[in-house]
Amino acid sequence: MKHLYLLSILAIFFTTSKLGAQVTGFAINGLNLPTTLNPASCDSIVNIGFSAVNPNTSTASGYDLPYVITGNNFNGFQFQAVVNWGDGSTSNSGGGTSTSGTNISMNPPLAHTYNAPGTYLITTTVYNPANQTYAYDSINYTIGACNFLAYTYVGLDCDNNGTIEQALNNVPFVLVGAGMSYQGTPASNTMLQFNNVLMGTYTLQISPQWLLANGYQVQSSVPSTTINLPNSGVSTFAFTLICAQGVQSFCATGQVYCDANDNGVLDNGETPIANAPISVNGVTAYTNANGIYNLNYAGLLNTNYTLSMSLAWLSQHGYVILNNNGSNVTTITGTPCNSGAPITTVNFPLSCGGAVSPTQCYSGYVFCDANNNGIFDAGETPLVYAPVQLYAGTTTNSVVTVYTNGTGFFQYCGNFSNSANFVFANISSQWLVYNGYNSTTASTTVLGSINGQTNFASIAINCGGPTSTCADLWTSVTPWIGYYQNSVAYIKLNWGSYGPSAVGNYTLSMTFPTGVSPILASIQNPNYTITGNTITWNLSSSSTNFTNYDVIQFNVPGGLINGAQHYFTSSIAPTGSISDCGTYNNAGNLLQILGNSYDPNDKNACTDYQNDNFPLGYLDAFVDDALTYTIRFQNTGTAPAQNIYIIDTLDAALDWNSFTLIEASHNMQVVNLGNGIYRFEFPQIWLPDSTTNEAQSHGHLTYRITELPNNPINSTIENTAYIYFDWNSPIITNTTYNINMWIDGINELENQLVIYPNPATDEIRVSLEQPTSVRVSDINGKILLEQVLQPGEALKLGNLNAGIYMIDAGSKRTKLIKN
Repeated sequence: MKHLYLLSILAIFFTTSKLGAQVTGFAINGLNLPTTLNPASCDSIVNIGFSAVNPNTSTASGYDLPYVITGNNFNGFQFQAVVNWGDGSTSNSGGGTSTSGTNISMNPPLAHTYNAPGTYLITTTVYNPANQTYAYDSINYTIGACNFLAYTYVGLDCDNNGTIEQALNNVPFVLVGAGMSYQGTPASNTMLQFNNVLMGTYTLQISPQWLLANGYQVQSSVPSTTINLPNSGVSTFAFTLICAQGVQSFCATGQVYCDANDNGVLDNGETPIANAPISVNGVTAYTNANGIYNLNYAGLLNTNYTLSMSLAWLSQHGYVILNNNGSNVTTITGTPCNSGAPITTVNFPLSCGGAVSPTQCYSGYVFCDANNNGIFDAGETPLVYAPVQLYAGTTTNSVVTVYTNGTGFFQYCGNFSNSANFVFANISSQWLVYNGYNSTTASTTVLGSINGQTNFASIAINCGGPTSTCADLWTSVTPWIGYYQNSVAYIKLNWGSYGPSAVGNYTLSMTFPTGVSPILASIQNPNYTITGNTITWNLSSSSTNFTNYDVIQFNVPGGLINGAQHYFTSSIAPTGSISDCGTYNNAGNLLQILGNSYDPNDKNACTDYQNDNFPLGYLDAFVDDALTYTIRFQNTGTAPAQNIYIIDTLDAALDWNSFTLIEASHNMQVVNLGNGIYRFEFPQIWLPDSTTNEAQSHGHLTYRITELPNNPINSTIENTAYIYFDWNSPIITNTTYNINMWIDGINELENQLVIYPNPATDEIRVSLEQPTSVRVSDINGKILLEQVLQPGEALKLGNLNAGIYMIDAGSKRTKLIKN
């Protein structure tokens, strides 16, 4: 009842203040925390303290949140405090003081224990009932995120005679416990650091994979390797390793092929299978063009090991193993590589669907033929992301569409319905016209290639000759890591030109959201100016085809609303005599959700007009919107990713014919498989893993597509991507969600209420600056729910049915979609 009573007092205060009540005594006008405060705690308890006018300088105060209450006419006062802890709990307390700069005794003390680790929005309000003045503050506080430092000494006593022969540096360690494992980051040769480890009991271990790969065993460790977090200070551990008896380098080999007659032998005319993954003892090798694999792994003498072929890879290709009773697993005994004994050999004959014809690959180059000789000569410009339509015959029905990469190269491997080893290819006339090229390009015959042949086709485009006055500039903005308060955000600005002419002078700009600030030292190109929230570069290029990027750092302060929408946008335009071939790719747009966790594999959707004030997920029902999708991926494994591909099924509410590829981080082929299914292929990308090269472990692609005309109000567009690293199971991205709604003009959005998430399921949070009455009503105006909310407090949606509702708070309103 105390909390309800205080809310009533606050409500009375709002009314009285508007009537111009006189303020006497200490008038509260601020609630402040130290600027050096770390908004995180390793334990589960948060306690709040107060001092008046000046901060308490005593180091013995021991408060996680030591607030300073500021104001005017200080002469001693009594006040009330209310804390919303962000997990559904609140606390009320009273206190008073006549002395500034000292701790204020609160009754009861303001302390709270959280049941689970996480980040919580803590909102604190202080109120002086004598003059009805108040102040409040909100902070996102992380519970249970512990850092653990340790000095580690690792000595090698290979012959186990008690004498250390050498010290080992940069040994990888892991913390294991409670069903979780954390990889340590070496801060130096002997210093080890674990970040953001949840509270609990762990065991410190040397990586078992590293031990196995190097043939070592742990002989002893001092002291006990049991770690209880939270843990204060820096611990020291000493490990002694011995060489495992009999550890040697073992080898295995074999061949994978399509066994058409099921005789267990690779006969003449049967097809070897390349890039088949074979594994043993944690090591994976891939077959070469002749279907042969060679494995080298560490092992113990007279020990059995399991050699296997990936089931996921077999399933994706529709293959079945013919020997070993169809099992993909074989038990082998290690053979030392240099022993002179025959190397272990295991072949995998496959059923590939009967009498298999070698798969044909159709490839070539698309380019601007400046001298009209039909040959891709030095100095001529490749056409990037040109859609090449492949036909099995002379009909106009396309079998497949594949896009050129950054060098103008295209390739598609597959079987067509014709019996000959050729197809016809041409370039989409719509794409040619849109980019200012001659649309009368004839079809080209493309010969199939097998067994390493190189029958490259040349698709020559009349781009206007060497005097063409058109350049295709493009730009995009992509995320780099997570986006949090009180942190540094990394935003990747991409730009370039696809030709065919050199652009000469051009401008590039990047606009960042209000409240964040760029770290100027991180900007690589110094030729810039900053006006308001926009960075502008005046640049020039004599290249006909180029790609650039800059990873720019931004300071994101604390005290912002968690879940707020922050948009980073970019634009590019020529400023000289050269015109732009197409402006559809001249603007980039990145949405960052404040407080989002770091998911390196995600999907982002933006419209041309979205900004900080535009509601997330909305489309204007009276506009045929164009959506720009960015798919991002990162190799977070422990070895390079050889091949990556992405399957993306486009929503039926999108105009599939309008698909336009804007840019990609690596050379890529795009295959339109029909029915709205696209396959983005990064063959032989060899993407480094994040532990070896974090900066180069990222990749992305961006494309643009418009919705179908006349999509009805309330129609939705959803999209999910499936990312395949080599032949592992897919990583499924988040699902983007857009809905067509009636929007009363873009200018009115400035007065629109901000809520999140939207659409929502169980609860929403409303962007408020003070306690406010929030109403939920149906589209007919009937009020279904009304509640006074503190800033940062969640509004439970209760038993509301799925549908569309109006949310009102003060003079602002918006629409809510409840799933």
